[in-house]
Amino acid sequence: MKARIPFRHAQSSNRRLRSALMASTEHADQLAQQVAVLEAQLSASRLTSAADPQRRMSALLAICSAMLITHEVGQILQLVVNDGIALFPGAGGALLFLANDDQTLLTLCAASTGTIPHLTIRTNQSAPGQAYQAPRPMLVVGPELEQLLDDLEPQQIEAMTDMVSPWPPVSALLAPLRFEQQRIGALVLYGGTHAHMLHPRDLTFVQALADLAAVAVAEQRAQARATSLQNDLDRSQTLHAEARARLDAAQAQLLQSAKLAAVGELAASVAHEINNPLYAARNSLYLVEQDLPPEAPQRQFLGIAQTELARIARIITRMREFYRPTRKELEPTNINELLSETIELVHTHLRHGQVTVASDFEPNLPPLIAHADQLRQVFLNLMLNACDAMPNGGRLMINTKLQHKDQHTPFVLIHIIDTGTGIAPEHRPHLFEPFYTTKPQGTGLGLAISAHIVTQHGGTISVDSTLGVGSTFTITVPINT
Repeated sequence: MKARIPFRHAQSSNRRLRSALMASTEHADQLAQQVAVLEAQLSASRLTSAADPQRRMSALLAICSAMLITHEVGQILQLVVNDGIALFPGAGGALLFLANDDQTLLTLCAASTGTIPHLTIRTNQSAPGQAYQAPRPMLVVGPELEQLLDDLEPQQIEAMTDMVSPWPPVSALLAPLRFEQQRIGALVLYGGTHAHMLHPRDLTFVQALADLAAVAVAEQRAQARATSLQNDLDRSQTLHAEARARLDAAQAQLLQSAKLAAVGELAASVAHEINNPLYAARNSLYLVEQDLPPEAPQRQFLGIAQTELARIARIITRMREFYRPTRKELEPTNINELLSETIELVHTHLRHGQVTVASDFEPNLPPLIAHADQLRQVFLNLMLNACDAMPNGGRLMINTKLQHKDQHTPFVLIHIIDTGTGIAPEHRPHLFEPFYTTKPQGTGLGLAISAHIVTQHGGTISVDSTLGVGSTFTITVPINT
């Protein structure tokens, strides 16, 4: 026969079992919570491993190496945003913007998605604008970021939604791209699923990435400017060589003209000296011929002498007209255009001598009937002389003016003024004499030729000079309409 268990004892056992069961359940819940915490810690450790200082330093060195290897700035910028995603735990998208020339718009140039849509943002708009304007890197979260995101337009939000996941972000790292106090662009890292992992300690590194990007962009722009300057220099050297060649040709022509003028001066002087005795000899032969009878045998020789003397007279007439322009060589000439062309011809020479040129031409001057090449030689000679008179630089002023001696004789007044050393009083009376010069290498023919050409055009040339102040050459040429 079995022993009976008291009722009260059975109730006590049940209570103990229920208590043990509840304790086991609570312990199991605690274990589950501990497992969840361990899993979260493991996940966080995996994320924070990306923020390891050694990895970040290696990434910076890799970007520096890439900058030494390639000058393709697009590849450098893409490497920067890729490292931004890889090395910042919690980043859901990295965007890099560059400012346009007038610094009013930011254009997207690199994105962590690899696909770069056409996206522009004003330099005072949203997070990129805030990063562009900021003097230092920033971490924005919560309401401050929401306010920046509200500043975006619908099409901008649509473009960013494809590049930043998830959207909208709850935090963002902002860094300005600057180089030598010049604003270049902005780098923005938006927080993603683990946005809370973005931390103020990341600001230094995100600015380091932005600085590398700024250096790459600045280097590319500097190389572009250097290339442009080199091209400008090459063009300037080509223009200088062409101008020098034209100036050498003009000087050679001036020297040739000087030789011709010297021959002309000599021929005119010889003709003048021969002409008077020649006519005396012809008159004497005429008188002798009048006293001879018609059948005198000497008449034959007198005829030969008269014929040869007449031929000599014709030769002398041509000698007197040597280097005098004939009517068919004269043509309507715009004196202002002629002076402008001459200034352009000597512009490089004057610039190398640190001589500035100023002109004041009276508009609508009537054309002159002149020999343009000869007048050009006059102006060229006077401008080169002015440059020689200003060895330490100075100012050359050229002006024209229409005047009237009377109602029927209009003429053009031309002033060529320099701020040079001036001309000593003892030299002025002889300036326009052939072969008179004060230059060690001068021929003394330039001003003499110029005066001869101006005189042949019916004009005058004069000089007014003050030592240490400068000289003014004044040319008057009548207008023959």
